[in-house]
Amino acid sequence: MFRRLLLEHWMSIFTLIAFITALSIYCTISFRALRMPKSQRDHLANLPLND
Repeated sequence: MFRRLLLEHWMSIFTLIAFITALSIYCTISFRALRMPKSQRDHLANLPLND
């Protein structure tokens, strides 16, 4: 099935760029969440989500 799919070398760059982009977004969000002050965590935990 995959024998008919021809991938050239330059096409793998798009996959690598997409992976690096997703990884950097995930790491940034995780880093910011871990460094969040306790007061801000408590404020966000007490926000009403259902109105």
